[in-house]
Amino acid sequence: MKWILITLLIGVIMIIAYSLSEQYKEKFDFYSNLKNFLNQFKINLSFKREKISEFLKQVNSKKQFKIFTDEYMNYLSKGELNLSKIKALDSEDIPILEDIVKNIGKHDSKNEISQIDSFLVTVSDRLTKAEADKNKLCPMIIKLSLLFAIGVAILLI
Repeated sequence: MKWILITLLIGVIMIIAYSLSEQYKEKFDFYSNLKNFLNQFKINLSFKREKISEFLKQVNSKKQFKIFTDEYMNYLSKGELNLSKIKALDSEDIPILEDIVKNIGKHDSKNEISQIDSFLVTVSDRLTKAEADKNKLCPMIIKLSLLFAIGVAILLI
């Protein structure tokens, strides 16, 4: 019975570790999707709300980025924007996204392209940071959790 409880405890600790490391992966995936989205938008440059809505419907997204595209479409139709639903982002990331959403499609083609390019620079910086965090922190969290779980198991034996 004791071994079953110890195994269960190790399993619970590792599940918690994987869920903590998952947020770094989601943040990386989100910024990767956002960069691809902006590049696609730059290629298919369009300025009318209806065309932006059509473009958003064609974007294949998953998890957190799907929340972003849904909120973007909600902004275009109702004028309401709530990006705090995106759990993969920090509070400092939300104003950047709000700026992207509120400013795309408001300029002529030359200014629109320069605006998207400036957003791409910011998103690329965030993507680089998210990738570094993912590559460094995810394995570290899992290894430290495993060591912690083994230490607790040794103490309980």
